[in-house]
Amino acid sequence: MSTETTRIHCSIDLEAPGRRAGWLEVRHSNNRHAYGVIPVPIACIGNGRGPTALVTAGNHGDEHEGKIIARRLIRELDPERVSGRLIVMPALNYPAVVEDTRVSPIDGGNMNRAYPGDAGGTPTFAIAHWVETVLMPMCDAALDLHSGGKMSEYLPCAYLVMGGNRDLMAAKIDAVRAFGAPVTAVVSSTADPRSLSGAADRHGVVNLATELGGGGTVGLDALEVGEAGTRRWLAHVGVLKSDLAPPAAPTRFLRTRDRRDFVAAPMDGLFEPRVRLGDEVKAGDLAAIVHPADDPEREAAEARFSADGVVVCRRVPARAIRGDYLFHVGEPVDEAALRASVGPA
Repeated sequence: MSTETTRIHCSIDLEAPGRRAGWLEVRHSNNRHAYGVIPVPIACIGNGRGPTALVTAGNHGDEHEGKIIARRLIRELDPERVSGRLIVMPALNYPAVVEDTRVSPIDGGNMNRAYPGDAGGTPTFAIAHWVETVLMPMCDAALDLHSGGKMSEYLPCAYLVMGGNRDLMAAKIDAVRAFGAPVTAVVSSTADPRSLSGAADRHGVVNLATELGGGGTVGLDALEVGEAGTRRWLAHVGVLKSDLAPPAAPTRFLRTRDRRDFVAAPMDGLFEPRVRLGDEVKAGDLAAIVHPADDPEREAAEARFSADGVVVCRRVPARAIRGDYLFHVGEPVDEAALRASVGPA
């Protein structure tokens, strides 16, 4: 690894066989640590020739299900059942993980808006740069485990970003089918190229993400979806020898079309939801009532859906300010239509 391209040192050999665990040593000097490093956990399980898969969690520090899944992979996978190499980063934005915050308390960096990063930048951007320039060129497949964090709760789902050429998109769709979540959220116009998914697309790496529950806690149903899906995905990409049963039913694709699929708070106040996750709604249906917290005679405000769809995500905190999202819906789309909609080969 050239010191000309990164200031980050990895304490383990990513090319050696067997199970190894250590840290990325991100050199950073601040008021608390004049000559310190930020120790970002990383592990690698290698066994002979084969593909390389990357699993990340803790991209946002308050999203917990993925951290548990990633750490179980590190502890439990038998290297003899691995073909090729599995790299796991269970606390990608480590400063945010330590503080249980969405973004880094050191530099305010949102890791999923930091790619391609900056070798000379603050810690969030330096880590993103290392992932994009060192890890992504090694990888054939990548899985980024997210959930809703403290602010959101999702239907436990895979998350498919529409990006790349026809062959890459076909491979992504195959991957989410193998993951086998009950629902797959499909995003295109609202996707961000500064995300880890965007980084993977730039390198032709077959990638998917997840949204596994949320609310600042760990849901058993979401954890089960994520754990089984991750192991099925690892088998699908050829890194894990697994006899795990296939999903009971095909995943249901729900596509985000544009900003009409999001409902925002019309004013400051207390958010009263009027629908549940998984409900099917129509444009014009009542989504929520927002009650003012100050003037007792002021009327409450209604928030209504602007598009038909299935409720994929909802806000968790009751206190909202004008412009905060309250709900997110997705339009059901069949797999054939999804495959037909992708770009040229």
